[in-house]
Amino acid sequence: MMDTEIPKTAIAYIHSLGRFTGKPGLHRIRALCAALGDPQDRLQFVHIAGTNGKGSTACLTAAALRAAGLRVGLYTSPYLVQFYERIRVDGAMISDADLNRLAGRVAVACESLTLPAGESIGEFEFTTALAFLYFAEQGCDIVVLEAGLGGRCDATNVIRTTEVSVITPISLDHIAVLGDTVAEIAGEKAAIIKPGSAVVCADGQAAEAMVVLRHACEACGAVWYTGAQDCRVLRCDIEGSAFVHDGQGYTIAMPGRHQIENAVTALRTLSALRERGWDIPVEAAVRGLARARMPGRLERLVDQPLVLLDGAHNAAGVEALCRAVDELLKMRRLHVVMGMVRDKEYETCVRKIARRADVFYACTPEADGREVDAHTISALAARECADVHTCRTAEDALGKAISAAQPKDCILVCGSLYLIGETEKILKSRQKMAE
Repeated sequence: MMDTEIPKTAIAYIHSLGRFTGKPGLHRIRALCAALGDPQDRLQFVHIAGTNGKGSTACLTAAALRAAGLRVGLYTSPYLVQFYERIRVDGAMISDADLNRLAGRVAVACESLTLPAGESIGEFEFTTALAFLYFAEQGCDIVVLEAGLGGRCDATNVIRTTEVSVITPISLDHIAVLGDTVAEIAGEKAAIIKPGSAVVCADGQAAEAMVVLRHACEACGAVWYTGAQDCRVLRCDIEGSAFVHDGQGYTIAMPGRHQIENAVTALRTLSALRERGWDIPVEAAVRGLARARMPGRLERLVDQPLVLLDGAHNAAGVEALCRAVDELLKMRRLHVVMGMVRDKEYETCVRKIARRADVFYACTPEADGREVDAHTISALAARECADVHTCRTAEDALGKAISAAQPKDCILVCGSLYLIGETEKILKSRQKMAE
């Protein structure tokens, strides 16, 4: 068991800590990491922030680094099905035994802290410190670290140095916390840029974001890395994509042109690392990108009817999903299963997706009290789609969609990541029963 009394399991304990547990800032995570001996100072990082594409870019980058023979830590959030997904070394999730053991150490460190009145260590801070411990213990050569919320006050920003600071596309999201303009949000994300680091920025940033990012780079003496700009798409279909970048051919398994954009950002990150002395053969990048898989990104779970899961949950993400639907699914009858949470632009997201649906199934995801009621979702969808069904649960909606769909149809499950995780579990359970 653990070194301190923790109810049931480490995961239950971590979830009990809460999301927002004090004033925004790095003072709590700094104190916690110091109590643990600052394990993050023994690690090298690629640090990734942005509104959309962070997880996919992190996954693609980590896969290429692994193919180059490096021992690679990968920290992402949130998880879809299992909490362990968030912390990986060389593609393998942290074990339950290691999670429980290290949670005990972090819990003891938490008890030793003197924090401002009314403040405590939150779930993300606790998990981030635990991940640093694990990556250091595992002897990782490099860690691909995805920021959680924003950048400036995100717990991952406790790191003092980074090899490459990566900024993926920035748009309006979490405006109550990060600001209500793209420039303000860019300022929060740009705070991950460290003195002397390389800075890689995804294509297509808004002009006002670019001004902020460039200024932040210059202000702290970081090096803006542009890298090759050319990209020629050879194939883009539901199986994935093939493209040529800087004269080299690549394939990726994740569908959609937005994933090609994420892959190009990952390739620039690898080039920036090479310039800093890392040995990453081009052949390793080719192998790594081809092998990379990210759940919940137009993830294909069933072939007949085609069942796709996509966790696009803000306006920019849904726009990318709609472009993929228009390009890749235009010949299929489309059944949409959708649920959303309240702190997203759910009205815009629902209407954009419903516009493309032949049949729409609204459901209420299990989202810790943040879910939008299915009746609200169906009322929005009905403005754009003539055939809308209000369903009590994700399982009810998915069951109705599967029953109604013909073999050549497509069922797209999208919206809240909570819904994507629920659907993964439901379909895997159905597959086991069928076996």
